[in-house]
Order: sequence, then structure tokens, then C-alpha cells
Amino acid sequence: MSTRPRIKKFPAIVNGDMTQPTLTSIASIIEDLTLLGYSYSWSGTSPVGTVHVEVSNDYALNPDGSVGNAGTWTTITVDYNGSAVTTVPVAGNTGTGFINVNGIAAYAMRTVYTSASGSGTLNSILNAKVA
Repeated sequence: MSTRPRIKKFPAIVNGDMTQPTLTSIASIIEDLTLLGYSYSWSGTSPVGTVHVEVSNDYALNPDGSVGNAGTWTTITVDYNGSAVTTVPVAGNTGTGFINVNGIAAYAMRTVYTSASGSGTLNSILNAKVA
């Protein structure tokens, strides 16, 4: 029996400090996967900012798992609440959000939060599979 490629859900950002200018998730190798999604949850004192998704084809890991090439990263258009956007707003003392990435042909992917004001804690979970 064959298996279908997937990444079981896992934390991409864990208890990220939303006062930092940016929070960048770990990079995930996504080759052979076509459906990907980041969920977000946050809480704090009026955190305001945006999240976006970046991809890279030249990011590389060494055999021991360390980063061999940090890669060149490009922001992509994603699906958010049925609209094509490049950034998604984050606002309010508590909240949740979800970014859907369909049909991406990149090798690696990550998400980035950019702070505008306020403070809080951000968590993000990635899940991926084939169509």
C-alpha cells in the first residue's frame, strides 16, 4: 500500500513574543505537498501586526539537520477568508486566524509576523498534505 505525502500538524511558532519587530517560524520542507495551512492564535495587550507566508527554492539543510543555505525568501499570495492577499491582519487582545496555501510548487515555506504595536504571545501550527 502506498502512502500520501503529508506533514502532520506541528508548531511553527511557539509562544512568540509579539513585541519583537518580526517573528519568523521554522522553515518547513514542503516538496510533494500541495495543500498547506497555518493556523494562528494570539493573546496579549492590543497586539497589532500582520502575518505573511514566504517560500524558497534554495533553502537547504545539511545531513545533520543544520541549515546549509539560509535561502532566498519571497512573499507569496495566499487565500484568507476567500480572498487572495499577501498579508493578513492580526489585531485584538485575543484572536485566531488561518491562512490556506493551495497548489504551491516551492521547496520550503515559513510564516512571518511583523509587529506594529502592542504586546502579546503568538502561536502558529502548520499542517500539510496532497490534494
